[in-house]
Amino acid sequence: MVSPSSRLNVLWITCDEMRWDVLPECGNGFTSLPAASRLAEEGCLFPQTFCQIPKCVPSRCSMLTGRYPHVDGFRTLRGRRPSTPSPYCSVNDFFALTEGIPNLIPLVREAGYRTCLLGKNHVVDWNLHRDWFDKTPAWDFERLPKQESNSLLRRAGYAGEVPADFPLDRHMDAVTAQEAINFIKEADQRPFFALVDMSLPHPCYHTFGSMPVSRRPLDEIPLPPVGRLEAMPFVEQALRRSKNLEGLSDMDRRLIRRAYWSMCEFADRQVAKVLEALDEGGQAENTLVIYTADHGDFAGDHNCFEKWDTSFLEGIVRVPFLLRLPGRVSAGSSFSEMVELIDCFPTILEAIGEPVPGYAQGRSLWPVLEGRAENWREEVICQGGVEADALCRAMAAHSNGADPVKQQVLLDSPDSLAKARMIRTHRWKYIHRLKGGHELYDLKSDPQELKNLVDDPSCQEVLSDLRTRLISRLMEAEAKTPEIGELYA
Repeated sequence: MVSPSSRLNVLWITCDEMRWDVLPECGNGFTSLPAASRLAEEGCLFPQTFCQIPKCVPSRCSMLTGRYPHVDGFRTLRGRRPSTPSPYCSVNDFFALTEGIPNLIPLVREAGYRTCLLGKNHVVDWNLHRDWFDKTPAWDFERLPKQESNSLLRRAGYAGEVPADFPLDRHMDAVTAQEAINFIKEADQRPFFALVDMSLPHPCYHTFGSMPVSRRPLDEIPLPPVGRLEAMPFVEQALRRSKNLEGLSDMDRRLIRRAYWSMCEFADRQVAKVLEALDEGGQAENTLVIYTADHGDFAGDHNCFEKWDTSFLEGIVRVPFLLRLPGRVSAGSSFSEMVELIDCFPTILEAIGEPVPGYAQGRSLWPVLEGRAENWREEVICQGGVEADALCRAMAAHSNGADPVKQQVLLDSPDSLAKARMIRTHRWKYIHRLKGGHELYDLKSDPQELKNLVDDPSCQEVLSDLRTRLISRLMEAEAKTPEIGELYA
């Protein structure tokens, strides 16, 4: 049995929008991800890992609270504003963890950890950065230019090739990796807890010509099947119609898919540098490493690109999850258990020997890692969308500076952002929507999710079971705060 140590270091790396199937270990024969492959060889892989909401900020917040997004109100990018603007950052209205919301960071600080949050701050109120972290991002990097002139490709999110004279060592992720390396090298007597958040492969899509996959001829890049527009689910129809994506050629789609893979390769190589720093400092043996993503990306699935809050396609909700702890996790192992990203919270606390608070809703992965898991979950849930009054406010404020292409989708099809919930078992996926129609897929016979079986007479028993299970899971996922004290009948 593993005997967790309270002096372990923790390195938690989260890529922005990386799908599970970019990993060679998950069957991708076109990508080269040395950091991910190394962790899979030296640690373990959980190929059945799912986010709890396909949106950057609320997903990351739920990972750090260990609770489902709705419990603390994390449902979109903006909404929870700090009481006072931060003097350290001009953009301070992203939906973020604020003081008083229980989460992992104060717990590890109280346990004596030196902490950092580097890269994208999609989590913590800027006013708290100096209280919660010993090191925060310097934000000293160069931005990639948006130079693609083809308007249709731009509407799909493609921004062109990275210029040959662009200094790759000044890219945000390269700077983030170097800051993480510096933090590791600055170690004192305290163990460290490092949150390292890569900005890639989040669109806009750029082709990194220096990456191996970019040297692949376009006609070698495989494409997923695309169903007829009229046969697609409501949300994907809304995206394709509003963005006018039907005019994309197969070569256009291959170009974007290859660009997305090249972004994954670039981000992964920055992660590899951080892993090498652990080796050089002699800290690899005593560092728990977690490598994952906040959610995935369409990358051409269903002829869609980027993501959408209420789309629960596999490429959107299923993410890579690699874990390494030498001597305690069997090297080269892979586990079929279904993992939710909120499981990171209790897994880290148990690893460092700290108690897991009762309000946590995730499950520690240590029983799985140690071969003693009993009654492990048979399904995962995911959520997205907002309430009707929020949609009305968003439509009224359509000139708020948001992405005009994505904002147009909302204006054209506001119901595409209405609340929706997903439950997925090893075989089946059911999506319940307030607007736009429900969906049911048999992932065994239809892994591309092209045939909606919700009205199929032969599937009604399965549908009824999944609806009951979804209701039960959502009831279990209701808020546990404030905790109930004495109970009277």
